Formats: sequence, C-alpha cells, structure tokens
Amino acid sequence: SWAAMAIFSTLRSGLKPNNFKTIIQNQVRNGGHYTVPARPSRWVYDKFKDDVHFYFMLTAIPVGISILAINILVGPAELRPIPEGYQPREEEYHRNPITRIITKYFKTGMQENYEVHLHCAWECAKISEMGQLRAEVKRQMQIHGDYKGWYHRPDIARYSRMKREADTFNTSCQGTEFQG
Repeated sequence: SWAAMAIFSTLRSGLKPNNFKTIIQNQVRNGGHYTVPARPSRWVYDKFKDDVHFYFMLTAIPVGISILAINILVGPAELRPIPEGYQPREEEYHRNPITRIITKYFKTGMQENYEVHLHCAWECAKISEMGQLRAEVKRQMQIHGDYKGWYHRPDIARYSRMKREADTFNTSCQGTEFQG
C-alpha cells in the first residue's frame, strides 16, 4: 500500500551514508545556549518548612476540632440569679466555655493569690522583726559589755549543722563491740 511506501521512503532518506554522517557530526551535547545556573540547595529549608507545617497541623487540627465542639456542645453561659446561700466558683463568672476551663484548671484564683501575697508580707515582717531583734541584742551587749562570744553569726550555723550530721552518721555506722 502507499502508506507503507511512504514510511519506507522516509526511512531510506535517513539511512543514506551521506546523511548519517552529517547527523553524527551535527550532534552537540551542550544542550544549546540554555544553561542551569548553579545555586545552593533548598533541601534543608524545604524540609524545615514541611516539618513546621506538619507539626503545626498535627496540633492545630485536634485543638481546632475540640474548640469547635466545646463551643457548639456547651455554648456560652447564661446570666441567672444566684440562689440563696450558694457561693459561686470563680470560673462561673466567665461567659466563654474555653475561658471557664482555663480559669478552672490552669489559673490560680484571686483568693489564693491574695493569701500568697499575705504570706509573703508576713515573711517580710518576720525578717524585719528578726533584724530589729538582732540590732537590739547587739545594742544591749554593747551597753552591758557582755562577753563577745555571744554574738550570733548566721554563716557559721550551716557548718555546725553539717558537722553534727556527720558525727551522727559516724556514730551510727560504728559497731557495738570494741575492736582494738
């Protein structure tokens, strides 16, 4: 058929020895004038970006679903009159359910903060009283000319406790029989 003849005739022109020689000579391996510029690899940056997105989504999706579920299922709080004799908890004053959860489980209450502040003030007052008492004892000792060994040195007490503890440990490790 004429289609087969057309194919053979095109193949015949490519197989001529003269044409084959020019094909081999004209092949150039540099790819033309287009070249790929040398640049540093972006693999570390792309890997870091992928990891950040992965771990962000690993936490953002469950947290987002739980926030959505809490807001849909629980909903905002409503104002109602407080029954007689009922003392509301601190988290019951907030409207948003997420804020109520954070207030209930993660924040310290106002009363607790106030009591901690009172304790700190009490400690400061006690330290001040001890300083005043030391000053008064020193003044009385200077007035009466008492023996100087009675002065109190707080830095020595630590070493005295360590020595007493070491002596107690040594005596507890000794046996009951004399080995001489």
